[in-house]
This record gives sequence, structure tokens and C-alpha cells, in this order.
Amino acid sequence: MSGEVKRSYSSPLREQAAASTRLLVRDAGHRLFARDGFVATSIKKIAHEAGVSERTVYTHYRNKVELFQDALNVAIAGDELPVAMRDRPSFEELLRMSSARELIDEAVAANAVILERAGALIMAGIESSGADADMRRISDEGEHAMRANCLALATALIGTGEVRPEYGAERVADVLTTMLSPHVFQLMGWSSSRYQGWLADALRATLLMP
Repeated sequence: MSGEVKRSYSSPLREQAAASTRLLVRDAGHRLFARDGFVATSIKKIAHEAGVSERTVYTHYRNKVELFQDALNVAIAGDELPVAMRDRPSFEELLRMSSARELIDEAVAANAVILERAGALIMAGIESSGADADMRRISDEGEHAMRANCLALATALIGTGEVRPEYGAERVADVLTTMLSPHVFQLMGWSSSRYQGWLADALRATLLMP
């Protein structure tokens, strides 16, 4: 009796096509979530925007929340690596800077890049968090991560010896969390360069000794 062993078949071309389709779907979702909000964006609309069937969307994402979370994660990070911003080498390098003024400049520049990519999605999540429990969870997780990152930046700033003596780490983190938020970025509606220049000046004037 011959025992025929079934072998799994993996085609690089098939995997590449699947990855390309997933990217189409994610990008379509990003555009619609940012433009219309989470609640008003349906899987049907995302499929139409991506030029695929609804079934194809569900092949890559179990539901709309999972698609939003993936789009948000990639927009914030700028890539698909499952590594939190706090654990990335670029953030660690930022925390090691010895000049408070340079640290503020680099933090503001990095934050502007993130908000250009993800600001509208973050706001879409916040705006729908009152009507959807999953979006509340995602928004809360984002706020907690932002606070933790700002507290790390605050500690690094104080370590330079240039922060006003009356400002402790929590107070510095309060200022950073507020000023670096997507709310401020959207309310200003300025170009990235104008936003960065104003924000860096404001943080230096507020936090650092003359």
C-alpha cells in the first residue's frame, strides 16, 4: 500500500498577490475612515473603494474593527513591523539626546510625521469611541501609549538639566501630551513646517529655563 503524503503548497507569487490585495483593502479603509469616520464606513464601501468584493475584504480581515486597527497601526508606525513606538531604535535614540532643545526639535518633527500619516485616523477613532466599545478600547489604548511615551520624553528632558526646576516629570508629560496631540494638530490646520516651528518654540518657552 502506497502512502501518498500531501504537501503544503506555497507560491511566492500567490503570497505576493495576497499581500498586494491586503494593502489595497487597508489603504481603501484608511481613506474612508479618515474622510467619513468609522461608523459611516462599511465593509461594502471599503470593498468598492478598493475595487474588490466584500468576500475578499473578509478574507483578509474578520471585521471592520480589525481593519481599522491594522490601518491605524501601520499609519502610526510607518511600516508593518509589530513593534511599539516606545520599543523602536529611533525612540531610544531620542531619549539619549543630551540637549533638551535638540530633543524637543526631534520629538516635534517625529510627531508631525506621525500625525500627517495617522492624525485623521486617530481622530476618527476618538470621535466614534462614544458609540462603539471597540473604538473606545482602541482610543484608550492609544491615549495610554501616548501618555507613556510623553512621560519617557519628560524624564529624558529633565535629565538634560535644562527644564525649569518647578516642573516635575508628570507636569512636563502633561504639557507634552496636550501639545503633541492630534487635536492641536487638526485645530491649527497649518502646514507641517509651520506647525513644527510653532510647537518647538512653544515647548521650549514653556518647559526650559531661559
